[in-house]
Amino acid sequence: LVLAGLFITSRNLIPAARFAHELTGTDAEIAKAVEAGKKQFVGFELPGKTLGVIGLGAIGVRVANAALGLGYDPAISVDHAWNLSAEVERAESMEEVFKRADILTVHVPLIEATRGLVSTQRLALMKHSAVILNFARPEIVDEAAIVSAL
Repeated sequence: LVLAGLFITSRNLIPAARFAHELTGTDAEIAKAVEAGKKQFVGFELPGKTLGVIGLGAIGVRVANAALGLGYDPAISVDHAWNLSAEVERAESMEEVFKRADILTVHVPLIEATRGLVSTQRLALMKHSAVILNFARPEIVDEAAIVSAL
């Protein structure tokens, strides 16, 4: 699911599918509209991007390891992730992960310490073009902070 989210995000697949679904006309008209409109859905390439993984439990470790095969430069924020590939780069702090990530994926349980983990202060550290994927719990991300950062 997380890898699907990475692909969908990087290539703007949902807006592109919506665009394609709304096309009408003859085959020639549709082909012309596709050529004229496809540039708006180019997105970005995955190789060379930094994937920040917050939470390295069973799922976070699998995501980080799988990302290596996609050409990501994953960064981590824990000391003891025994199942993690040695190629995954360790970050010194969670703030460093927020600063470096082109795409940030969150895999932590909802406890008091993780509620609002993705906050206004941490969002301010991120690149303006960064993407956040939260497949954990909604309360981990401060939704109001996300909206105000847009």
